[in-house]
Amino acid sequence: MNTPIVDFLEQYKNSGTGRLHMPGHKGRSNAFKTIPGWLSDVYAYDITEIKDADDLYRPAGIIEESEKNASGIFGTDTFYVTEGSSQAIKAMIWLAKRYWEKSYPAPAEGEICPEYQPYLFVIGKFHKALLHAAELLNVSLVKIEEDDLSANEIINKMYDNFVEEVNPIGVYVTYPDYFGRVSDLAALKRELLPLNIPLLVDGAHSAYFKFLDAEKYSEYLHPVDLFADMSCTSAHKTLPTLTGAAYLHINESFSDVIPDAKYALDMFGSSSPSYLIMASLDAFNAEAEAFKEALDSFCDKVIILKKDISDLGFNVSESDPLRIVVRNDAKYTGNDMAASLRTCKCEPECCDEGYVVMMLTPYNSDEDLERIKEAFMNLKNSLRAESDSPETGYNCLRNFF
Repeated sequence: MNTPIVDFLEQYKNSGTGRLHMPGHKGRSNAFKTIPGWLSDVYAYDITEIKDADDLYRPAGIIEESEKNASGIFGTDTFYVTEGSSQAIKAMIWLAKRYWEKSYPAPAEGEICPEYQPYLFVIGKFHKALLHAAELLNVSLVKIEEDDLSANEIINKMYDNFVEEVNPIGVYVTYPDYFGRVSDLAALKRELLPLNIPLLVDGAHSAYFKFLDAEKYSEYLHPVDLFADMSCTSAHKTLPTLTGAAYLHINESFSDVIPDAKYALDMFGSSSPSYLIMASLDAFNAEAEAFKEALDSFCDKVIILKKDISDLGFNVSESDPLRIVVRNDAKYTGNDMAASLRTCKCEPECCDEGYVVMMLTPYNSDEDLERIKEAFMNLKNSLRAESDSPETGYNCLRNFF
C-alpha cells in the first residue's frame, strides 16, 4: 500500500524550497543550540497546508488518498484525526445530534416544547471528552450502569428514561473499558435497530482489534465489525503511530452523516493539524499486514505472561489480549506493584491502590516481558512491599465518570 503523505513530506524536505510559510522554524532546528539530534531530524518534515500538501478537513489529494487506504483496511469510511479520540468523540456527538434534528425539527420560535431536548444514553463509565461534548452541544446524558446487563435489559432500562415520542440521539458505549472488558455490541445493535437509534462507540483502546485473529479472539472484534454506526479509535494507544493519531469510523448504516464528517472534525480541531501525526497514520497503512502478523505471536506471549503472574498468586483480571490488569490483594496494592515494576525499569500505564494496568503491543521487547515477570517475582519473594505514594503514579481513571 502506498504512503502519499510520507512521500510528499520526504520530497518537500529534499526539494531545497525556501519556506515562506508557517511554521516558524522553517524546517530547520538551528534556532536551538542545545537541541538533541533526535528532535532535530523532525523539523524538516513539520509543515502546514501548502500547495500539494492537501487539507485534512477538505481533502482532495494526498490526504484523501491516504484516508481511502485506511478505509480499505478498516472496511468502512475512515477519517484521520490528529487530536486523539477526544476530538473524534465531540465530532460523533455533533453528527448524531444533527441527524436527530432532522427527525425532530426544532419548534417554531415562541412555541413551548419542553420535550425538545437532545439526550444520549450512556452505558457504564465514559471519558471526560463526552462530558465536554455534551456541555458544548447542550445534550443531556442519561447514564445507565451496566452491571453485566444483557442488551435486552439495557433496552428495558432505557425505556424507563425515554422522553415521550422523542428518541435519544444515540446510545453510547465505551468498548473496551479501561480495564479491557468488552460488552456485546452486536446484541445491543440488534436491539437498537428497530428503534432507529444509532450506536455510538468510544473504541479508543480497540484500534488493534481489527488485526486480531477473529476466530481466536471472537469476543474482541473491532466496533465497525460489530455494526457500530459511528466509532472512534485511538491509533496511538495500540498501533505504531504518534500520540494524537486517531480515527473516526462511520459505517454504511449511518452514511447520511458522512458529508458532514469533515465539518464536524474541523469544528473541534485545530486549523493547523499535525502533518507528523498524519504521516504516522499514513505510514501505518503500509505496515498493517506486518503488524497483523506480529500481533498474533505476541498475544501468545502475553497469554503466557498473564498465566505466569497468576501462578505467582496475583489477581490477574480478564482483559483484552494486549492489556494486563492485576488487582490488589491482602498484601499488595496496585501502587506496590507499580513500584516493583519501576524498580525493574518498567513504567505501567496506570495504577492506584486497587490495581495496576499495563498496556503492551508487539513493539514491546522480550526483555520488557521478562522484566514484568521479574517485578512480580520480586514482590512475591519480598517480606513487605515498598510502595510508591499514590501521588507518584498517574491514575488515568481521573478522566472517567
